[in-house]
Amino acid sequence: MRKPTLLLSFALILLLGGSLLHATLVPRMSVEQMIDDSELIVHGTVLRSWSDWDNARQFIWTHYELQVSDMIKGLPSVKLVVSEPGGIIGETAMQIAGAPQYEIGDEVVLFLHRTPIGYLRSSGWGQGKFGVGRPVGGGRLVVRSAVSGVSFVEARSEQPTGLKKVQTPVANFSGLALAEFKTRLRTLIRTRATGEGR
Repeated sequence: MRKPTLLLSFALILLLGGSLLHATLVPRMSVEQMIDDSELIVHGTVLRSWSDWDNARQFIWTHYELQVSDMIKGLPSVKLVVSEPGGIIGETAMQIAGAPQYEIGDEVVLFLHRTPIGYLRSSGWGQGKFGVGRPVGGGRLVVRSAVSGVSFVEARSEQPTGLKKVQTPVANFSGLALAEFKTRLRTLIRTRATGEGR
């Protein structure tokens, strides 16, 4: 009897709180802001996933093991774990609107920052997740912005980070060939490291 009660409760939450669950409000980030915010930028493939409680047993997180094929920013690594809030453990489900999800075999480029509890997760509520694939009909690998389930709010022009006011929208990078995408990222990373891009 417990399972139907849990499912009914979850359905009521979805119905009553649908407007709250529909989208998460997040500040829109530029490519430069994501580079600065990210400890790592990686190109890789999702190998496996599992859900677990955080150490305080307050929130469920889903963890994804990533086979790294190219470390664009950060120290070299063969594998790493990306964690996003939400998931299912037994009869307990936690859904967070806008939290990126991955499938086994997904090829992605990810901008990753370190959370206060030590997990690596995509920057900007999924703004830092780009899917990699071929266009319909074949051709070169391209990247596509994979953000969903969020509503953007524009950040104030006075940024405390000291970044330039003119920033590159993420949409400008979506649709680029993978090789060009990574080349442009590495150029931006270099110029920002030397202070030229600030």
